[in-house]
Amino acid sequence: MFSRIITFITLRPYLIALAIVLILLVWMLLPAYTKTEDSEDHAPISNQATVDEQEKNLPKVQTTHFKTKKITKFLTLYGKSEANSGAIIRAEVAGKIIRMNSRKGDYVDRNKSIVNIEQSELPAKLKQAKASLIERELTYKAVKSLNDKGLQGRVRLAEENSLFLSAQTDLAQLQLSLKRTNVVAPFNGILQQQFSDLGDYLQVGDPIFRLENVDPIVIRGDATEHHMNDLKLGKTVTATLLSGEIIEGEISFIAAMADSNSSTFRVEIEFPNPEQKILSGISAKLAIPLYQVEAIYVSPSALALDEQGNLGVKLVQDGVVRFQGITLVETDNDGVWLSGFKGDVDIITLGQGFVKVGDQVDAVDQAEFETNKSESKSSLENTSISSQE
Repeated sequence: MFSRIITFITLRPYLIALAIVLILLVWMLLPAYTKTEDSEDHAPISNQATVDEQEKNLPKVQTTHFKTKKITKFLTLYGKSEANSGAIIRAEVAGKIIRMNSRKGDYVDRNKSIVNIEQSELPAKLKQAKASLIERELTYKAVKSLNDKGLQGRVRLAEENSLFLSAQTDLAQLQLSLKRTNVVAPFNGILQQQFSDLGDYLQVGDPIFRLENVDPIVIRGDATEHHMNDLKLGKTVTATLLSGEIIEGEISFIAAMADSNSSTFRVEIEFPNPEQKILSGISAKLAIPLYQVEAIYVSPSALALDEQGNLGVKLVQDGVVRFQGITLVETDNDGVWLSGFKGDVDIITLGQGFVKVGDQVDAVDQAEFETNKSESKSSLENTSISSQE
């Protein structure tokens, strides 16, 4: 009997196909019928469920509340130190160097003897000039006495007066030349270079030493025209040396003309250097205060760009994401100072990359999140202790 039924169905395959179609229709229509009955049963609370579902599906972001703080905007320049003043000491009389009183690298005070040049015949010429001056003075006085009595002409008196003055000039020149054989420092400083040594014969104008004054020492930087109106003479400036030492000085010079190559203006700051610890030619980072501004300090990860490529941050206002353009004030290794805010703001600090401007979000304040996290951790610890007991 069973084999006959199998044979009957096998010979008529359309019956199998028809049965499969009926089963599929029943399977497809049954859920729709069940859903309709469920919707009719729960119709009074469908709207509330929809609202709850929408709130549940809002993207969550973490925000941080920031309060503006008044800070000082600094202009950062990188410069090098150099001597406050410098001069090449040269021979003012011809002669041989007979004594070196200082060497390269020595610190010398003003008017300290550095080199002695041979006086040669200058002392003898000085004695002769003194005697000649006495002779010319007596002659002039005699002629003047005769002229007063009408026994000598005015021409003769003028000639003797000229010779007398010439003798005075010769004596003064010899005295000055004799003084110049003792070469002294024109100001306090360090002898940085030495061009001549003991025994060298010098002509007038030959270099002997280069003297540099490094107290105060000058550190120069180059500022752009955008900041020139904020720079003032006498303003206090801090400099950070490569050693990490921080020193304070004052602006002593601001160039009135820009450099033709870089279009920047030279700025010089003087720093006290009584012990000559700061050497000429070292690098330094200058921080020049410009003005004060209201700003907030955030992590660089909180920064974002709008569709036009403007730099800013994403805020949450009344549950909606907003974009706020900002101005960079200061930066360091840990964060940035931003200005451009009218008051306190709630900035998205986590999840800003997943939301767009205008999106509704479920914002969780960082302080609240950390509090809940701490309470959860404390609860877990208490539960663990209780289970162990």
